[in-house]
Amino acid sequence: MASHRVRAIAISLAVALAPMGAGNVWAQTAAPTAASLQSAIAAAAQEAASQPGFAALSSAAKLAAIEAAVASALAASGASPAAIAAALIQAVSSGTVSAGVAIQVAAAVAPQIAQQVAEAPAVQQQLAATGQTATVTATAATTTDGAPSVLVSLQGAASTATGGDAATGAGGGTTTVTPAPFDPCAGVVAAYCGG
Repeated sequence: MASHRVRAIAISLAVALAPMGAGNVWAQTAAPTAASLQSAIAAAAQEAASQPGFAALSSAAKLAAIEAAVASALAASGASPAAIAAALIQAVSSGTVSAGVAIQVAAAVAPQIAQQVAEAPAVQQQLAATGQTATVTATAATTTDGAPSVLVSLQGAASTATGGDAATGAGGGTTTVTPAPFDPCAGVVAAYCGG
């Protein structure tokens, strides 16, 4: 009979303490941070690049593949928009993704932070260093969570120089800048870009 009482007390304690233990485990799970999201961003980009035929894709198709993979990983992380913005800016600083990829992902995952990511010094420096530009424009529409919808325009710069006439010795060259497809690997050292 004593063993039944001991067993009943043990069961009662287990039932009473179980919710507290579960609460402790839940409370110890920290929200994703910019630093903790770096591995998710790098892994997603690597996974996109490891798909057969990735190297042969156009710049626009590479951009779309990398953007989709990184956006999906960040959306699944449950991170706050502020953490996502900080993580994307950090990923640009470290050369994990290009500035254009970061802006496109921000616009897809959390449109309210796209402008913040686009204006970050690290993002602006990388765009300038590679001769690329990005424009973020809010639209009148909103996303399902009430955030403003944004349009992102990415362009690379390709310049064409014309020199003087070698036969006549006439000088004077002109340089024109024509828009080119945005290169998602410009300025990026990540392995998926072959660097």
